[in-house]
Amino acid sequence: MIAISTLLERLRRTLKDEDKNSFTDEELIDYIENGVGFLRREIINRNPEYLAVPVSHGTIDAYINEVELPGDVNYVLDVRVNGKKIKRENITSVGDTTEKGEIEKYVLLNGNRLLFFPIPQKAAKYSVIGIYDSPRLSIEAVTPFNADFDDLIFEYVVIRAGMGDHFQMNQEMEVMSVIVEQVTKLVNQYNQCEEAIVKGYYS
Repeated sequence: MIAISTLLERLRRTLKDEDKNSFTDEELIDYIENGVGFLRREIINRNPEYLAVPVSHGTIDAYINEVELPGDVNYVLDVRVNGKKIKRENITSVGDTTEKGEIEKYVLLNGNRLLFFPIPQKAAKYSVIGIYDSPRLSIEAVTPFNADFDDLIFEYVVIRAGMGDHFQMNQEMEVMSVIVEQVTKLVNQYNQCEEAIVKGYYS
């Protein structure tokens, strides 16, 4: 993590804009937020566990099958009932939404409503692992990732600011391909299962 104010100073030195004639703080913070969003998408595509945290847990009562997640959760990675992983289904694949029994699956509606099926006949404990939305950044904030990714945010902003009005979002992946390669290398180092680590060591 790095303070946004410190990152702005680094950016202005690199962009030769210490006098703030070319970019306002707001413009550069917007670019930083774009960079954070870009990295988040790449990380989620490659290794979502890197960003995942517990987002909800509790007890669901008998004959109740709905849980509302916090509004700032934007990705659900793992759902368990009484410690057992349950699979995710589409609501259209649930043949009988009135069936009662032991919970075997869940449906996610509107991004933040969990429906459990079959409807439980007795209380059960549930837990949810997911990813929160990225908070809006301000000059008083810090970047949301560890130091390994701060340099990539810096590189993104320098490239983005250098392109100015010529930048188009549909060109983002092509223009940022070097950053994508670095993100891939970094996230592949994190949260590997033990089997993958051992296999990589001896291969």
